[in-house]
Amino acid sequence: MAYTRDEIFNKLSDFVAQQFIVEKDEINMDESLIDQGVIDSLGLIEITTFIEKQFGVTVVEEDMTRENFGSMNKMVDHIFRAVNK
Repeated sequence: MAYTRDEIFNKLSDFVAQQFIVEKDEINMDESLIDQGVIDSLGLIEITTFIEKQFGVTVVEEDMTRENFGSMNKMVDHIFRAVNK
């Protein structure tokens, strides 16, 4: 199933806000969630599990780079590319 970038962004940001008890407007969408103190390495695993279940995107270790997971916007772009291949 194809998703728009906005749909991906909304689903992912809702998940992060609920799961990690943070307001969406407090998240810098262009900065690492780890650097912001929103998540730790276990949180990153929770996010990848959510991505796999919600969007059907398999996340392999090679995908876990700052280019793909370095910020909310980079995660959304990575998911968008994967679901719209």
